[in-house]
Amino acid sequence: ALGVRPSALRFWEQQGLITPDRVTSQRARRYGPAAIGAARVVVALRGAGYGVPAVREAVAALDRAEGRGEARRLLRARLRSVAARSVALLKAGADLAAVIEETAQV
Repeated sequence: ALGVRPSALRFWEQQGLITPDRVTSQRARRYGPAAIGAARVVVALRGAGYGVPAVREAVAALDRAEGRGEARRLLRARLRSVAARSVALLKAGADLAAVIEETAQV
């Protein structure tokens, strides 16, 4: 389970981020391994603060990847980007905390 609402899956489908393998007569979607893998990437990148356009770009790059080695390389590059953003956010948080502390002492 991905831990996301069906409405999120439908939105991602509308945005071209994931594609169900099939839609049943009751309009239920069935997602195969490739779609589940793409959804896991979407969950991770959205959780890291990436907007839909950046996620779409990442998913499209993975779709174009020739083999697992290239897919891993692309995911590692995205991981480095997420790590850099995390470090920047931590620094910004520390800077903001320092400003708050300074204003409390004035």
